[in-house]
Amino acid sequence: MKLLDFISTLGNKWWRGERHQQATSIQIRVLSQAAASSRLEDSWSSFPVNVDAHIYQEWTTLVARSREGVENYDHLKKYVQLVRDNVAGPSGFKLDAEIRYPDGELDKLTSDAIEKSYETFSRKGNFDTTGMLSRADAERMMLSTWAADGEVICIVRYGSQFPHGIAFQFVDPMRLDPTNYQKLTNGNVIRHGIEMDEDNRPVAYHFKEQNEQQFGYIIGGRSGIRVPANQIIHWFLPEKVGQKRGLPPARTALWRMRMIAGFEDAAITNARIGASKTGLMKNLDADPHPEPIQFDVKPGVIQDIGNRELIPFTPQFPESTIEIFLRTLLRSSGAGLNVSYHNLANDLTSVNFSSIRQGALDEREVWKGLQHSFREGVVVPMYEKWLACALLNEVIKINGRPLNFANPEKYKSVSFKGRSWPWIDPAAEQAANERAVAQGFKSRSEVIRETSNRDPGDVWSEMEKENIELKKRGIVPLIPSGSVPPSNENLATYES
Repeated sequence: MKLLDFISTLGNKWWRGERHQQATSIQIRVLSQAAASSRLEDSWSSFPVNVDAHIYQEWTTLVARSREGVENYDHLKKYVQLVRDNVAGPSGFKLDAEIRYPDGELDKLTSDAIEKSYETFSRKGNFDTTGMLSRADAERMMLSTWAADGEVICIVRYGSQFPHGIAFQFVDPMRLDPTNYQKLTNGNVIRHGIEMDEDNRPVAYHFKEQNEQQFGYIIGGRSGIRVPANQIIHWFLPEKVGQKRGLPPARTALWRMRMIAGFEDAAITNARIGASKTGLMKNLDADPHPEPIQFDVKPGVIQDIGNRELIPFTPQFPESTIEIFLRTLLRSSGAGLNVSYHNLANDLTSVNFSSIRQGALDEREVWKGLQHSFREGVVVPMYEKWLACALLNEVIKINGRPLNFANPEKYKSVSFKGRSWPWIDPAAEQAANERAVAQGFKSRSEVIRETSNRDPGDVWSEMEKENIELKKRGIVPLIPSGSVPPSNENLATYES
């Protein structure tokens, strides 16, 4: 009995061990399904790639294909337009200076002087080194460059040849070689053409030379130009730790868009052939050198084609399933570009109020994020570079006297407003804003900025002038139905 008990105990232990092993194996298979290595996963990457290696190996190819797509793919060109229109808007970012006295009161004279001087600098002929771009044009151009290349590079230039002593030179990102990797004798390293210190802080940018006198605007080798980092504005959206260069935002949609363009070209060609209603001739005489047959199709006329057989060729194209197929592909492309399908495809046939509202709200969050990043990475640094130069050159003046340079940080209390979007239901938005102002959740200034993107001071100044003009003309404005009538003091303003 003892021997049997021992064998039974040993068998139980073995059984429990095997069952535990099986359970563990099953658990591993479930948890590691995405790491399987069967024939179905042969082309699936199995080794993580560092972002530096990704940029080193594929940046040039990705940018080349993205640029080609912008020039040839309708939907990618539409995406670039969406970026321009929704981030910068038609007139770019508007400066709102809010310089204050030590007691917190608004210094309107200084604020107005800065706004006026920067507006002058922002005009065409002053802003960029070529004199061909206004600030609004440059902002829209930079966003178009980002939408295609994934980054924007600008050199800050100083000199008496510029009307304000400063101007911006925009550089093609191709001039910054992504394969330029070096270790310098001073301890710095060059990564993707950017010289960095031990903390990976940019020290200088090494640009390739560009010979515009040669055909194709040939870009030279690595013997280019070194520009200190404090004279460079380099903006991109970092998506990975350690990323030093931008990547095209359309990179996940490029292949699919290329297939869409190729499919549409083939479909259009096929449809044209199908509309031609042609046919083929079979020579029953088997003549090795048959004479070509030409005939016109006329109503009521039967042609004699001799000892030949007519083989009809009537391709059935376009098919009704093409639209559904293209919608599926464009939805995936829209997801990769973070834009809604109906905007990317110019298709409003299958949307209703609820779906278009939710899509618009989600998409606006993307535009707001891009606005914030572009404002902090490009618009504000450009203003601060101009401000330092303008104060030194005594460009900003109040009543003929230049602005005091003693405290330049004081003049950085500014904000830049990008385009805003009205609510999809304007009446509901207006009612909500009225309640928010009445209950103290919002200020009138905040509502003005959100709904019209205007400076509240400008709005009130315009209202003040309007009231004076109405009083001169003896016009009493009508009070809209449902609105709270003004007080007697305000009504007296309009009495003649």
